[in-house]
Amino acid sequence: MPKTGILSILPNLDARSQHSFDRLYHLVGQNTGNLLFTNAVWNQIGGPKERFSFSFDPEKLNSRLSALVIPAANWLGPTVDFSDLADCIERLTIPVVLIGLGAQDASYSGSINVPEGTVRLVKAVAARSASISVRGEYTKQILNGLGVQNVTVTGCPSLYHDFRRFTQPPSKPHVRADRGLIHSTRYSASYAPFAKADSVHRRLFRFAFARKLDILFQSEPEEMAWLAGLTKAGGLDDQLRSLLMEIYDAGDWDKLVAYWQAHGKVFYDVDEWSRSLDAYDYVLGTRLHGTIMALNSGVPAALVYHDSRTREMAEFAAIPSVSADALRLDDRSVEKLFRKSDFDAYYDRREANRAVYTNFLKAQGLTLTEC
Repeated sequence: MPKTGILSILPNLDARSQHSFDRLYHLVGQNTGNLLFTNAVWNQIGGPKERFSFSFDPEKLNSRLSALVIPAANWLGPTVDFSDLADCIERLTIPVVLIGLGAQDASYSGSINVPEGTVRLVKAVAARSASISVRGEYTKQILNGLGVQNVTVTGCPSLYHDFRRFTQPPSKPHVRADRGLIHSTRYSASYAPFAKADSVHRRLFRFAFARKLDILFQSEPEEMAWLAGLTKAGGLDDQLRSLLMEIYDAGDWDKLVAYWQAHGKVFYDVDEWSRSLDAYDYVLGTRLHGTIMALNSGVPAALVYHDSRTREMAEFAAIPSVSADALRLDDRSVEKLFRKSDFDAYYDRREANRAVYTNFLKAQGLTLTEC
């Protein structure tokens, strides 16, 4: 039976086996949230499967595979050019299935300057598939504007994967503000404007530190390397330490490091990530996949949407959410947010959207194991 190829990062990895943080960071695509939609697709597609990296020999795939599946992220943005991948896809004669493509825009501007290489990529995929799966109506609008019409709004594949067996949380859960897991969005702390300017992301880092709440790291290399005990952790110079203390509003470096050690959480295994959530009344922050992981593990969660990507998914999937501008970070406001959130709407919408997603996969001729 011909194999289905999946173009993705490794769905599981052992962080302890890596000898440098740079290598570990690369393996998760610089964001552990990528593990969620990668694992979802690997579990949803049935039959023999083989993983391929983003540098592949098209002729080899043409001879060995029945189709190539690509779990995607927010690739429709102005900064990333997928020319190399487009070159490879244009040489494929097998079906190509792109799942969960999202647009990256600061707002719903309706106009994104998508690089030519990325335009070539989506057009090449569109010519080789029944339809392209996108995260929401806004991404569909952007693709339509590029001349790609065979588009299906499915959301992210992680929405339809149960990361463990769980009981749906109460419609109006009671949460305690001091029993939460916070997540925010940042890459390297070396970008000084992030540290020095107010933003919802910086406010979340500061709220977690001030309240001594656990904090989830997905793409923050300095904290992640420190917690992993890998080489990059020891290379923090005085300027970088100063910026990190500014981000957290921490007056003392040793106290900040002690906070990371006591409250920092990083997961490279989705099963471990899901099980860990039993310790919390709620999960709150700007991370889309951190939110989905909690909801699909039966833990109340709310997404703070701050750009087109997060807003589009919140609207499509009925994810309990609040805009960055409306978020208030104090105990009473956090508890009120969860009392007002409609969790039944998320789980009801999830089941309705699941049928759309399943039909999309079937239309591609794929064998399914779940959904």
